[in-house]
Amino acid sequence: MKIKVFQFAVKDGNVQENLDKVASLFHSKDLSNTDVVVLPEMWTSGYDLPNIHDYADNNLEPTFSILSELAKQYEVNIVAGSVPNIKNGNGVYNTAFVVNTQGELVHEYSKMHLVPMLNEPEYLKAGNESVETFKLNGENAGLAICYDLRFPELFRDLTMSGAKVIFVVAEWPIERTDHWLTLLKARAIESQCYLVGSNIIGTQSNQTTFAGHSIIINPFGEVLNEASSDTENVISAELDLNYIDKIRKDIPIFDSRRKDLYKNL
Repeated sequence: MKIKVFQFAVKDGNVQENLDKVASLFHSKDLSNTDVVVLPEMWTSGYDLPNIHDYADNNLEPTFSILSELAKQYEVNIVAGSVPNIKNGNGVYNTAFVVNTQGELVHEYSKMHLVPMLNEPEYLKAGNESVETFKLNGENAGLAICYDLRFPELFRDLTMSGAKVIFVVAEWPIERTDHWLTLLKARAIESQCYLVGSNIIGTQSNQTTFAGHSIIINPFGEVLNEASSDTENVISAELDLNYIDKIRKDIPIFDSRRKDLYKNL
C-alpha cells in the first residue's frame, strides 16, 4: 500500500482557499504510483471555533463531491481528513471520511473525544458511534482524529477488529510536538500496525501554531518518513502489510493478553 500525506498550512475561516489549495496539490503532485492520499483535520476551516457553524459542510457537502471527483480523476483512495459537518441539521461535528477510487464514500467517523482545553464541547457535538474498520485496497484500516490519540482504548478496538493501518488526522499544536510523536510511536508499537499521522503547519488567527511532523511509522515503531515542523511537504512510504504478521509472531502480545484480569476493560 503506497501512501502520500499532504502537509500544508490551513487558512482558518477561508473554506474556498483551502479547497483550492488541496485541489492544486492533487493537480501538481505525481500521484501515478499512489494508492492513498491523506489530508489533515479540519482542513477546510481551521480552528475558528466561534464561527465554525458558518464554515461547516452539510452532510459532508460540498467537500465530499469535490474529493470524489479528485479520487476518480487520479484513481486514488482519499483519507479525507476531517471537516466541520452539520449532520441532519443536528449541530456541528468534527467528521472524518474516506473516499475510494470510484469516488464512493466508504467510511465516516465523527470525533468522539472533544478537547476541553480548546473549549471544543462548547462549539462541537461529540460523535457517539464506536470506531469501526473499513476496507482500503482490500485491507482493514482505521481512522482517528487528533485528541483521540490520547485514548489507547480506541486503537485497541480498531486493532482487535483487524486494522492493519490506522490514520490519525490532526491539527496538533507545536508546544506538544513531543506528545504527538511519542503517542503515535506508542500506538504503532502497542497495536503492531502501521500508524499514519497527518498534521498541518502554520499559525492561525487564534495564535495557535501547529506542529507539522506528519509521519508514517511501521509496526515496530520505526519511522518510515517524517515531515518537518515548518514546511509544506508531501511525504510518502510503501507499507508492507505482511510485515505485521512477522512482528506479531515475533512478539505475540495479542496471544499474551489477560482479558480475565483486566478489571476495567
